[in-house]
Amino acid sequence: MFTCRVCGGNELDLVVDLGIQPWCNNFLKLNELGQEPRYPLRVFFCNKCTTSQLDYTVKKEIMFGDHTYLSGITNSLSEHFKDIAEVSVNRFFPNVERSKINVLDIGSNDGTQLQHFKELGCNILGVESSKTTAKIAIKNEIPTINDFFNKKLADSLENKFNIINASGVFFHLEELHSVTEGIKTVLDDKGIFIVQFLYMKSIVENIAFDQIYHEHLLYYNLKPISYLLDLYGLEVFDAYLSPIHGGSMIAYVSHKGNYPQSKRLIKLIREEEVNKSNEMITYLNFSKDIDK
Repeated sequence: MFTCRVCGGNELDLVVDLGIQPWCNNFLKLNELGQEPRYPLRVFFCNKCTTSQLDYTVKKEIMFGDHTYLSGITNSLSEHFKDIAEVSVNRFFPNVERSKINVLDIGSNDGTQLQHFKELGCNILGVESSKTTAKIAIKNEIPTINDFFNKKLADSLENKFNIINASGVFFHLEELHSVTEGIKTVLDDKGIFIVQFLYMKSIVENIAFDQIYHEHLLYYNLKPISYLLDLYGLEVFDAYLSPIHGGSMIAYVSHKGNYPQSKRLIKLIREEEVNKSNEMITYLNFSKDIDK
């Protein structure tokens, strides 16, 4: 039996079993037909920290070493990223000279998010694992490190960052704890970390089981992601639900004690409690809805 990716506990129960499946972005060449590797696709619920997660890991080098997804081809996503950049800078650093605001994007893809920060005059840096995608960003004059972000890479960076962004990345992480520790390391004392993730409460309510695939190792509500961040002295202080990607949570994170919890965050946490979003019975009912 595997241990929980977040808390390390062994109190896990199978709640969704989608059988043996290929990983979804493995586009085949003609001579590869019939040779596609397949892996178990199962969701387990941790009774200790309430994180839902896959038990089987397709290695990150296989899935993300040369990823095919590009952020810049989706206009609505680019507009969402533009809004994130403008709100982050204007809300949290209104009196800071733009050229002195350092921004790090983890899983920066083709640089679309960083392009909007660049247009605001910020100093930018991306970290992107996919070789081809990183080359596109660099060609577009977005400074990019072609590597996987983790604590070791964080220790090699010279600057602290006022804004760290991770969009659609945090649920992919094989090196979850190393990445979180790395963010803690390079986040400026008064900096903010913006984590954008598929919201499991929405996935369950929409019966969006197509969001369950091997790249998505973890499925967060606010309660389990707060449990993870708390281990590293970080905390969510504000959050809102965006329609992007069928229902994503945009959470603002800081070092503990820097900001009070917002009213809308408190409301979202309360809604999770009322709807039993972090209880196993909800996941078992979700599985029955998938079967139907």
